[in-house]
Amino acid sequence: MGTYCCTALRWIALVGCGLLGATASASAAEPIKFCSAGTIRMGPFAEHIDALRKARRYDAADIDKLIADQRAGGPAFFSTQVVVKEEQSGSGDFDLNLFQGFSDPHAKYKKEKPWACAAEDYPVAYFVGFKVREMGKGSIAVARQKGTVNVVSLKAIDPDLDKHTRVIDAQTHAVLCDDIATGCVKQIFHGRW
Repeated sequence: MGTYCCTALRWIALVGCGLLGATASASAAEPIKFCSAGTIRMGPFAEHIDALRKARRYDAADIDKLIADQRAGGPAFFSTQVVVKEEQSGSGDFDLNLFQGFSDPHAKYKKEKPWACAAEDYPVAYFVGFKVREMGKGSIAVARQKGTVNVVSLKAIDPDLDKHTRVIDAQTHAVLCDDIATGCVKQIFHGRW
C-alpha cells in the first residue's frame, strides 16, 4: 500500500506541475495591441517588379535580390509577409507600401480596423497572410489565413528589436521567423523599414 500511495502521489505531483507549467505559460501571454487589421489581395509579382523598376527608387541589385528571393520562396512568397516598421514616418510608410507591394495598382486592400497606433507604440509588425493569435515572452504565434493583414505593436515584447523575438505557427509550432527583426524562412517575404 505504501508503494502504491507514493506512486500515486508522484503521479499527482507530476500532473500538478504540468498544469502549473501550462498556467504559467498561458499567463506569460501579453495583450495584443492591434494597430490595424484587414484583408489584401496582392497583384501579380511580375507587375510588382515592373512598378519597382519604374519608381527608380531602389538599386537594381535590391530588385534582383527580391526576384531571387521570390524564386527560392515559391508561389506563396509574395502573399505571405512579415514586415517590421521601426518608427512612425511618412517616407518609411511610402517605402514599405511600395517595396512590399501594398500600393501596387492591382493590390486590393480593405481595412476592417482603422489605424489605432501612435508613435509610442512602435516598432510595429505587419503580418500578411497570417492572423496573430498570441504574443508572449520571446514569440508571436500566428495562424495562416490567406489574404489577412494584421498590424501589431511590438513595444510590449521587443521595443528595441534586440530580443530575437520568434514568429511561430500557432498550430504546428514551426518557427517561421527565428528573429522577427532580421528575417524569416525563405517562403515568407520579410521586410524591415
